[in-house]
Amino acid sequence: MSRPTPLPPLADLLGDFLSGARTPAQLVDACFATIDRLDASLNALPTRVAREAVREAAERAGEAIRAGQPVGPLAGLPYAAKDTHRTAGLRTTFGSPLFADHVPEANDGIVQHLLGAGAILIGKSNVPEFAAGAQTFNTVLGTTANPHDPTRTCGGSTGGGAVAVATGMAAIACGSDLGGSLRNPASFCGVAGLRPSSVAAPELQADNDRFNTLNTVDGMAPRVADLRWIHQAIHAPMPPRPLAQWLAVIAEAQAARQAAARRPLRLAWSIDVGGSMPVAAPVRQAIEHALDRLRRHPGIELVEASPDLSAADECFQVLRARHFVDNFGAFYRSDRSRIKDTVVWNIEQGLALTPERIGTALAQRSAIFARFADFLTGFDAWLLPTAQVLPFAHSQPFPTEIDGKPLATYIDWVKSCYWVTVSGHPALSIPAGFASDPADPAGTALPVGLQLVGRYRGDADLLDVGERVEAILA
Repeated sequence: MSRPTPLPPLADLLGDFLSGARTPAQLVDACFATIDRLDASLNALPTRVAREAVREAAERAGEAIRAGQPVGPLAGLPYAAKDTHRTAGLRTTFGSPLFADHVPEANDGIVQHLLGAGAILIGKSNVPEFAAGAQTFNTVLGTTANPHDPTRTCGGSTGGGAVAVATGMAAIACGSDLGGSLRNPASFCGVAGLRPSSVAAPELQADNDRFNTLNTVDGMAPRVADLRWIHQAIHAPMPPRPLAQWLAVIAEAQAARQAAARRPLRLAWSIDVGGSMPVAAPVRQAIEHALDRLRRHPGIELVEASPDLSAADECFQVLRARHFVDNFGAFYRSDRSRIKDTVVWNIEQGLALTPERIGTALAQRSAIFARFADFLTGFDAWLLPTAQVLPFAHSQPFPTEIDGKPLATYIDWVKSCYWVTVSGHPALSIPAGFASDPADPAGTALPVGLQLVGRYRGDADLLDVGERVEAILA
């Protein structure tokens, strides 16, 4: 199978809209043509907005742009919303049979922000049930396949969104990230995904605890420069302005970044976090190759080092279990038999928690944050694998071992992501290269993601570093 083809950079698409080289209506037509060609086998967007409605919205966007009217920074760009984010008048299933026919009356905050920025909703991206597990399948809408090898998983839980932007079904996708749900599928599908700094944002949270900072929301796109504008639209919406002005802002910001790119970078790295995290051999080799390319680049200093992540496992397991009780405990009591076994396991882990254990986990998280922040004072970012394994077969719900080392739980294979989650620091996954599964006779090249972790509240700086690293590895 040929490699998937994403849409051009967002700045180029917007420039085409302004010049008339392409219209928003032509772009959504192209997205629907890609959906028609690929989605029967990939199943990225099982729920879609009616084509007529999408095209009408695109035509309105095009008319506003041509008239020089104020528009949002994502005006006319097709957008895939995660199926755990409520969309007014459009089915939102959460991947659960309990919500198979659920049609919300209002948009979640993240959806409203992106629509307010001018993005055009084209469909809902598939997820695992209640976003639990980094393998996108559910009994309501089926399994989503990896666009590089449809026999394998696309990751999760924002799996459908990663496939949509990797293949050009949509220009942008939104998602959430508790233990890697934006980063893991970005790695598996060869795109960019951002988990922002853990900041309480009750206007964006759809969880029962709207002040929760373990679960965050952000975007996914083919490249880092695209993510910057999605991140801005979600977390710091700006008033509309004529598209020509937006393009001037984009050009000015890009020029400033290019000037700053001459500054040396000091990057810490670790492939297995001091031997404490198993990493499959093909992933290790791909990351080593990427590091070698960075090492040869002038102006980049690489230092092998890791922060102290003591107690990160216990901290995440406890706080994640509490999250499942908070959000799904009522369903467990009323419909336990209709919930998948791993969700039941998470809820039961949460029900068994004591106040003392929860309090200890909260204290551990504070200590991890402080150690992490201290570690990063000496570096521009910390580099490690996004995922510890290559995309695996759909027939395997989750890995049970890595290179012969048994895993204790169904989420142990995403430690590389959830250890960063509990630190509260922003993390970005970008494509690092490709590797083949030794057990695959075809030797299919599968994406490997490099995770960059930045300073707390330094999300924009992390994106700057990400663009520079991305350019070297591209």
